[in-house]
Amino acid sequence: MHSADKKLIAAATLTCTATLFACGGSTAGPQAPAVSVTKATTATVPVTVDYVGITAARESVDVRARVQGFLLERLFRDGQNVAQNDLLFIIQPDEFEAVVQEAEGALARDEAELAYAREQVERYRPLVEQDYVTRESFDENLTQVRALEAAVVADRAALADAELDLSYTQIRAPISGRIGRRLVDVGNLVGDGEATLLTTIVQLDPIYLYFSPTDADLPNLLAQHRTTPLTVRAILPGSGEHPHIGMVDFINNQVDRQTATINMRASLPNPDKVLLPGQFAKVRLLLETIKDAVLVPEQALIENQGGFTAYIVDDKNTVEERIVEVGETIRGMRVVRKGLARGERVLISGLTRTRTGQKVTPREVSMKDATQAPSPAPAPSPTAAPAENVQ
Repeated sequence: MHSADKKLIAAATLTCTATLFACGGSTAGPQAPAVSVTKATTATVPVTVDYVGITAARESVDVRARVQGFLLERLFRDGQNVAQNDLLFIIQPDEFEAVVQEAEGALARDEAELAYAREQVERYRPLVEQDYVTRESFDENLTQVRALEAAVVADRAALADAELDLSYTQIRAPISGRIGRRLVDVGNLVGDGEATLLTTIVQLDPIYLYFSPTDADLPNLLAQHRTTPLTVRAILPGSGEHPHIGMVDFINNQVDRQTATINMRASLPNPDKVLLPGQFAKVRLLLETIKDAVLVPEQALIENQGGFTAYIVDDKNTVEERIVEVGETIRGMRVVRKGLARGERVLISGLTRTRTGQKVTPREVSMKDATQAPSPAPAPSPTAAPAENVQ
């Protein structure tokens, strides 16, 4: 072998040796990627469904003038709260007081005549038996007594009617609630041929909340209602959740064919009277409460055509793909009904860069921080590049 060839071989050997030392050996595997994980937790989770609802007064009454006369006084402020039997309006009572006095006079007169006629009957009764008074004359006295008795009955009815009309001159609140604006000012003639509408009163506490679930939801709602009364919360635009819980107290007896919905109603406490009739609200109806529900951040789940997948990191830091059955969402977390147990570590980052059996370097994140992490990208398609080659 020539000396030039020997030099070339020696140089190649040195280059190969240097390369092996620089790479740390050709048999070492790729470094385990760093990922973020969090532990699945459990909690009591309410299962709810939302509908659009509208509020309505439990009672609403039109206050009307029932007798004719001039409006003399108004004794309330527009929009104030009133109690049942509070005096609201006074109609000029002079004419009605005169009618009452006339009816009282007629009753007193007929009662006096009736008393005298009865005395006459009692005086003549023994005389008839002794033939000092004819039977015909005695019968006339009896007839007079019966006629006066009937007159007294009629007088009492006339007096009651007159007193009733007089009482209608004082218009009182038929229910407790909030009164609307006055519709007639003092000094105007009311009740002229009709029962003039003066104002309205609506009861605000409790208040009704009407909503209409679809007929598809009806079987589940009825099944729950048979075991436990359904409860709702009202969520108002701009003001959030109403602090009091309402109870469903009415389910209609038929489904609306045109809308395929059924009308339902809840009675909602409203002591502060912040809810008014006619307001639209989101109705959050509680279906059930799941105890010890397994929760993971939504970022830990990948949705695909077959359902949902989560990646589990076991105690050996090996990734396992797990098909799970998910349920409700609550505060950035998702209920996992099947496929996960409390305490199992789930990936919340690097989901698209991992695969079953891969070793990882996990960094544990609290559930609070995990729910604020960005959602994962969609799962790669089968034609995508291998996971280890994705940058």
